Amino acid sequence: MKSNICNVSLSTNVTAPIRLRRAIHINDLVLVKRIVKNNPDILRNPDFEDNGNTSLHLAAKLGLLEVARFFIEAGHDDDSISRNANGDTPLHLAVETSVPIATLLASAFSRCIPWKNKQGADTVMLSARTAPSPSISTNPMSPISQRASPPQQRSTIAIPQLLVSTLIQQSPIPAPTLLAAADHDGNTALHYASAYGQLKAIRALLAAGANPAARNAYSWTPIAYSSTVQAEVYFRGLIGGASGDTAIASGTVRKDWEVGFGGGGGGLTRGGVGGGAGLRIVRTGDEVGIGLETRQGDGRRRAGSAE
Repeated sequence: MKSNICNVSLSTNVTAPIRLRRAIHINDLVLVKRIVKNNPDILRNPDFEDNGNTSLHLAAKLGLLEVARFFIEAGHDDDSISRNANGDTPLHLAVETSVPIATLLASAFSRCIPWKNKQGADTVMLSARTAPSPSISTNPMSPISQRASPPQQRSTIAIPQLLVSTLIQQSPIPAPTLLAAADHDGNTALHYASAYGQLKAIRALLAAGANPAARNAYSWTPIAYSSTVQAEVYFRGLIGGASGDTAIASGTVRKDWEVGFGGGGGGLTRGGVGGGAGLRIVRTGDEVGIGLETRQGDGRRRAGSAE
């Protein structure tokens, strides 16, 4: 009998770091504050089983505004901006989950707006490709699946313009320099917005001075990644109907490629190489055309094609 009692006691002896992460997951701010007060040394509390995400990363990923505010005010990143194993700051995660949190983090730590993760993607690129919810996540236990879903299924298309504009305005570097930045494959924020069909993000980026003729490492401009014909027409209308590139105008730049969603966390990557987040460029043999491929369950389709 004594042995059973000891076993029960040991099984319920959960460490403070685990209790803190659990309190964040259930959005219990009172409990979070109490645990941090009693254990100030675990404020950051990186979880190496979760990509090295800290407490503030977790709050940003789950879309928990008041929890995130508490960690900021408690000095979570006062000494240095926390980065996870992918090189993401909390702001990198917030721009894809919550406009209020992203705005809060951008205001508190504006210096990290142009910082890049391991895929070379900065926060403007990630915000340009996605339409994060302006409210707290309705399913905080599955943030990864939310990040991997097509942006048009997650919120209205009006959100990116606000967030993209906010990041550009608060960035410590000039807008032309910020918008000329490219990931490891040469893709700019405008490439991301075009490929993910974020029309108002495209408009905001162009209004801020993004270059519609910028070419990535494979010589494609943003308009070549238009997710639908309608998106391409809209894009052309914004830049006056001509890009100055006859290859793009004729559509030949699209031959043998399509754009699809890849797994992971950030960026446009070439070929079917795994590990990149967001977009990947996939060879399709002799097929002509470019599309935005979405995944739903085990099925796949290309936007603009038959189901």
